[in-house]
Amino acid sequence: MSVEMGAKFWIRHLVLPLAVFLLAAAACEMSDLDLLLADRYFDFSRGVWPERDAFWAEWLIHLRGKDLVTAVAAGSLLAWLGSYRSSRLRPLRWRFFYLALVIVLAAGTVSGLKQATGVHCPWDVDRYGGSTPYLRLGEPVPQACGPGNCFPAGHASGGFSLFAGYFAWRDRRRWMAMGWLAAGVGLGSIYGWAQMVRGAHFLSHNLWSAIICWLLALLLYLAMRPALCAGSGRRG
Repeated sequence: MSVEMGAKFWIRHLVLPLAVFLLAAAACEMSDLDLLLADRYFDFSRGVWPERDAFWAEWLIHLRGKDLVTAVAAGSLLAWLGSYRSSRLRPLRWRFFYLALVIVLAAGTVSGLKQATGVHCPWDVDRYGGSTPYLRLGEPVPQACGPGNCFPAGHASGGFSLFAGYFAWRDRRRWMAMGWLAAGVGLGSIYGWAQMVRGAHFLSHNLWSAIICWLLALLLYLAMRPALCAGSGRRG
């Protein structure tokens, strides 16, 4: 095992991310943090989410944000296919494949969990004019309300799925890997915040999406590392 796959690697890539997530998730579950933040974006006097259909939140960040992540996945897949004909792309073949695979699997995993958990969006909650009670994670949804489809956060997972770029490049170009990491954190946070402003998600929904995407990217990186390191010029 190389040095970077030793204790330092596991602390940085598993222990610390899990610790931060668990502390943040616990803060949401053991307090009213989700509600306190959602309250800031709901107009109680009018009973509406003022930014729910705002151009910047709905068209720009929500819809075009989806298009951006789809373009990254499609471009990576095309580059992977092109690597079988292009000598310039061939050394990066499995990086392109890995990036597309993580994005697709992240979307599928989060979508499946949304259907399985049945958690409702803030705009469905009676506190904000909806018809369902506010429930903490694990509390059963009343049968009369029917299942929701909002946990974990699907849109934020698109941004956070770009964590894959960090793992794809960490063994070749560290500066590029850090750029991908910043993109994942930045876009995931922006996407998640925009959906909170619209009333589509609570903070905890976004936190769960972030850790799911990170762990999925890490797991696939460990499985594919020999291929990702091939031709990288370093094995660290």
